[in-house]
Amino acid sequence: MNIRAPKDFWSGLMFIAFAAVAMLAARGYSLGGAGKMGPGYFPMLLGGVLALIGAILVGRSFVIDGERVGRLHLFPLCVIAFGVCLFGVLLEPLGLVIALIVVVLVSALASRESRPVEAGVLALALAAFSVGVFVYALRLPLPVWPALLS
Repeated sequence: MNIRAPKDFWSGLMFIAFAAVAMLAARGYSLGGAGKMGPGYFPMLLGGVLALIGAILVGRSFVIDGERVGRLHLFPLCVIAFGVCLFGVLLEPLGLVIALIVVVLVSALASRESRPVEAGVLALALAAFSVGVFVYALRLPLPVWPALLS
């Protein structure tokens, strides 16, 4: 068979790979049932849904015509990955607010279209929202500010 929609094919394989990782990670947990879910229930359910979506995309790629896969841009991918790692490193010493602001500003470098003012406003809004949701609403024990300010 000939792949007629390469973007659908590769995105379907990506979904199937994510599903496999989720299901492999959850294989040692008890599933439980719909009424009393165990710790493995959600990852298995999510893995199954992702695998189904992936299978549909792969199957569809053989039937319909679609876009070709464009050139892979490694710099933006590396900047985003660096930003995620930077968040993990900065969270404990600098707190949630500063870590999020730094990560959003660094991640904005991945796009030529991002503007400093927009990235700054987004960083402040994301920091305020995250503190409200994770620290106050969910009561997660995350440092909000650097240890020196607390």
